[in-house]
Amino acid sequence: MRLHHIGMNVKSLERSKEFYQSHFGFKEEMVLKWGSENIMFLKKGDCRLELIEESGEGGSTCAFLHIALEADDLEKEVESVKKKGLMPVEGPLLLENGWNVAFFFGPDGEIIELIEE
Repeated sequence: MRLHHIGMNVKSLERSKEFYQSHFGFKEEMVLKWGSENIMFLKKGDCRLELIEESGEGGSTCAFLHIALEADDLEKEVESVKKKGLMPVEGPLLLENGWNVAFFFGPDGEIIELIEE
């Protein structure tokens, strides 16, 4: 078994799509409607994100801790993201297990972890 996708509630599909496309290179894969939810899948390589926007009153709130995206070269990825105007909120850090990590905030306050093993 392997991870198929990470789903997250977002306030705006378009805003989140633009964020993940411009900062992390994801591409729109498909859009669908499920009941009162507007859903968009974004994909980059084997990594897939499901963005869920609740239509109607109240809207969506972020309902997960973080997503972790593996990078072959963390330093290079962090510099690329910084050049696009997004600064890390923590890191890059070297963890005790030897992993290098950096953390960013997404448009709805979600935490995005870049990790190099």
